Amino acid sequence: MARSSTRDALLHQGALLFARHGVADVTTRQLHDAIGARNESALHYHFGSKDGLVEAILRAHLEAVEARRAPLVAAIAAGDRTADPRALVHALAAPMDEDLRTELGRAHLRIVARLSYPSLAYRRPFQIVDAPAGLAVARWLHATLEPLPRPLRLERLAMLRSQLISLFGLRAQLLDESAPGEPPVTAELFSGNLLDMLVAGLTAPASAQTLAAIPGVNDSH
Repeated sequence: MARSSTRDALLHQGALLFARHGVADVTTRQLHDAIGARNESALHYHFGSKDGLVEAILRAHLEAVEARRAPLVAAIAAGDRTADPRALVHALAAPMDEDLRTELGRAHLRIVARLSYPSLAYRRPFQIVDAPAGLAVARWLHATLEPLPRPLRLERLAMLRSQLISLFGLRAQLLDESAPGEPPVTAELFSGNLLDMLVAGLTAPASAQTLAAIPGVNDSH
């Protein structure tokens, strides 16, 4: 197996194994067996370590998602829809939704869901790869929620990020593990309903009880 094909095989088979079993439970031997590598130093040669392979898989996934998101963001800007919450959430979700169509794409979604610790939702997004389209959506969403106090805006955007990651991961697992001939709801129903729920939650009016729980709420706008 050529060097480039060995690297590609590790990226592909590694993603499938990590999605099914979790990163911690996949051994170096399993990775080499999966690609039929005679040389058990292949992983170290191409990626340095198992963690290096995981990072490369995540980077490839995020770069592909960003590439698919870019034309959606350009269309939003051209159509003057930067204050349209549904268009913005669609720009975040649709590129992830495309990954549900392939085994490798679903593996990527499941790995991201497995590795996404809750506190990551509160960190500045789109930092692993250069992602101007994703950052633009995040800025526009923050501005769209401007009527809400800043702490509540940040909380809702963190929740949106976590929901996208976890729900696409769960959907990918469901598709992978469904019995033949018994698929879950159609892709169209899943996508439309997900978008409805996310936008409704993101833009829901804040209750008096929630506002009262924000310190200095009168100065937070």
